[in-house]
Amino acid sequence: MSDEMTFREIEFVRIFDAPRELVWRAWTEPDQVAVWWGPARMHTPRETVDLDVRPGGVFRVTMVSDENGAAFPSDMRYTRVDEPSVLEFEWDADRGLGAGRVTITLRDLGDGRTEMTNHYAGWTTDAIEPFMRQGTDQQYDKLRAHLRLRP
Repeated sequence: MSDEMTFREIEFVRIFDAPRELVWRAWTEPDQVAVWWGPARMHTPRETVDLDVRPGGVFRVTMVSDENGAAFPSDMRYTRVDEPSVLEFEWDADRGLGAGRVTITLRDLGDGRTEMTNHYAGWTTDAIEPFMRQGTDQQYDKLRAHLRLRP
């Protein structure tokens, strides 16, 4: 296992029993992002969510550990916004984490269902990647639970 940062591309695909517009709003409305952002045992206080959903706009959130209160801020920027189908954001290397870009693509499957693809392209290490995969899966479990509660 290497501690060297290497460029990787990783995809996560989820199907949600929710219309695409609802999934889009879950990604673009601060009150909603605060509910589901972050892996298990983390929360994102609403006052830390700052979204300016347009190319060049900020995407800032701070995850907080439920166990010890440690804060993990993320300072990202939108690079592409094609409502209601594509959101893309990127960040620079920070806190030992590599720079990267995420492209979220929402595809309407009909019958009130949406396929969400998260394409990650960025720098990470062999040690960090499994935690990134686990955290992203947990975060999307929280998103799924949130969408089930939406009208």
